[in-house]
Amino acid sequence: MPFISDYLYHKLTGTSLEEGADSLMVCNFPKEIAKDEEVESMFAIIEEAITALRRAKVVIDMGNSKIAKAYIKLDANIDKDIAKPFIEKLGKVTEIEFVDAKVENSITDVSNNLEVYLPTSEIDMSPIIDKLSKQQVKTQKEFDKLNGMLSNERFVANAPEAVIAENRKALEDAKNKLEKIQNELKAIS
Repeated sequence: MPFISDYLYHKLTGTSLEEGADSLMVCNFPKEIAKDEEVESMFAIIEEAITALRRAKVVIDMGNSKIAKAYIKLDANIDKDIAKPFIEKLGKVTEIEFVDAKVENSITDVSNNLEVYLPTSEIDMSPIIDKLSKQQVKTQKEFDKLNGMLSNERFVANAPEAVIAENRKALEDAKNKLEKIQNELKAIS
C-alpha cells in the first residue's frame, strides 16, 4: 500500500506533499543507510525468545493459548525492559521473568542465545503424558517391526539393497524418536 508508506514517510521526516516535498514513490532508495547493530541484535534475540516460547507451548498443547508465566534465561545482554513487553505480547504470556539459572519443574526449550522455561505446576500434565505414552508405544512397535525384519537373515539376503538401506534409515529414525519421547517423559514425570 504505497499511500500508507508515503504517509508514514512524511510523518516521520516532518515533511508533506503540500509543502512541495517529493513523494516517497519517486525518491531514489538511499544508498547509505545507518544501521544500529545493537538494536538489530536485540530484535533478533526478541524474535528468538518468541519462537522458543511458542515451541515450548506446543509441547504442552497450549500452542496458541495465553499462559500465565514463563521464564527466560538469556545468554546475551539486551535491554530487558524494552524486550519484555514485546515477548509477552507476541509470545502470549501474561508475565515474563528473566532468570539466571534453570527453573526446576518446567518444560524447557533451548535456543542459540537463550532458554525458555514454562512451569509445569500450573499445567495439567496428564493429557501430555498420555499422548507421549501412546507415541512411545506406537514408535516401539515400529522399531520392533523394523528390527525384526533386519534381523531376519532371509529378508536381508533376498531384499534389494535399496529396501534394506531404507529400512535401516527408518530403524535409526525410530530409535532416535523413541529416545526423544523417553527423555521427554522422564523430564515431565
